[in-house]
Amino acid sequence: MRRQTGGGGQDMSRAKGAAGIVFPWKDANAAAAPSYVEEFDGIKTWMERTRDRGSKAFKEYTVFDWFALFLPCLKWLQTYSIREYLVWDLLAGISVGFMIVPQGMSYANVAGVPSVYGLYGSFLPLLVYALLGSSRQLGVGPVAVTSLLIGNGIRDMIPGSELIDNPNAPSPEHAALQELYNHKVIQIAFIVACMYTGVGLLRLGFIVRFLSHSVITGFTSGAAIIIGMSQVRYILGYKVPRVDTLYEQIEVLIEARAGFKWQECVMGISMLLFLLGLRTTSRQVKKLHWIGALGPILACVISIVAVAIGKLNKRGIKIVEQIPQGLPPPTIGWWAPVSNTGAMIGLGAVVMLVDLLESTSIARALAR
Repeated sequence: MRRQTGGGGQDMSRAKGAAGIVFPWKDANAAAAPSYVEEFDGIKTWMERTRDRGSKAFKEYTVFDWFALFLPCLKWLQTYSIREYLVWDLLAGISVGFMIVPQGMSYANVAGVPSVYGLYGSFLPLLVYALLGSSRQLGVGPVAVTSLLIGNGIRDMIPGSELIDNPNAPSPEHAALQELYNHKVIQIAFIVACMYTGVGLLRLGFIVRFLSHSVITGFTSGAAIIIGMSQVRYILGYKVPRVDTLYEQIEVLIEARAGFKWQECVMGISMLLFLLGLRTTSRQVKKLHWIGALGPILACVISIVAVAIGKLNKRGIKIVEQIPQGLPPPTIGWWAPVSNTGAMIGLGAVVMLVDLLESTSIARALAR
């Protein structure tokens, strides 16, 4: 009897595991996975409930409610307390602004586009999401993993683009390749935006449940190693071609060792040790727990002051140099036609899924 009871318990656990994915039309408290007939009945019931809620909202919504449906900012502006929130929001905005400028430029470099693209991708999504977004925890803007995916995917489509050393000022023989590369990145951004819009309209956010967190964790950890190794050349002052795999990066770094610049190495390692020192101090000294968050800001300020006062750009330290001013020109004409359609759609789907899972995971962690 005990054996039969134990086996039945295992069967129930398997049934619950099979029903672990909760669809918007499925009852979360269901004891077992429904058959395909029950699944279709569940979809029908969900659609009827959605229709009933829509008809009820159409009758009861005021003019303000309809405006707030398309501009969610109108809702939270009603309850926003200037005395309670404004000072802290200003401090948070200044801190994020200091960090997102170098961070966005770095991620643009990982993606293989000019640094100014990172600035465009940093502040424009924030402005749009402040008006249209409905989640307080969701962060928007460029991230490392999607930048790496885009960079590697586009380079595979454009032979010779891996030889571009500086996207901000490509050599004359690489200028046309960089222009084509920029077009491709704009197109993949448009494709991902269309996919995101479709996911939102069709309420397909549940698809992230099909992606295993262990797979994403392994992928993110591997991406962090590759991104870290790709930045070693800047600390050492190397000029090496862009490569995808870890062993290729190590190989090109060894082959280009004759281009070592001690000035850039000293500058890079000093800033790295400074950041690690502040992080260690914030963990060991409880009264200074806040100092770790100021590390990136202080590192940027110190390095900018050192370069400006010491004229380090004339003493072997490479700088970003000129950044275009103002807003970017319209790129609607770049959206089509799209070559390598299959590869572009596949890359867009991967970028969208990984970014969707990463952003929702971070938002859930912050919400807890």
